[in-house]
Amino acid sequence: DLDWRHCKYAKRQGVRIAVNPDAHHTDGLADMRYGLNIARKGWLEAQDIINCLGLEEMKAFLARSKQ
Repeated sequence: DLDWRHCKYAKRQGVRIAVNPDAHHTDGLADMRYGLNIARKGWLEAQDIINCLGLEEMKAFLARSKQ
């Protein structure tokens, strides 16, 4: 699990974070709230979270990542 203080550092460095519940069953999807709470405590905003990107933004992000 990512410590919220590392979220602030990642944001300052321009690193985007993926928030996920690490669910192994659909019941575990509700655990997404824990990751979101850490992101909020670490002052992350939607533009800092990779899985908040729209389709075209995600395509562009992935294309840049391959370079």
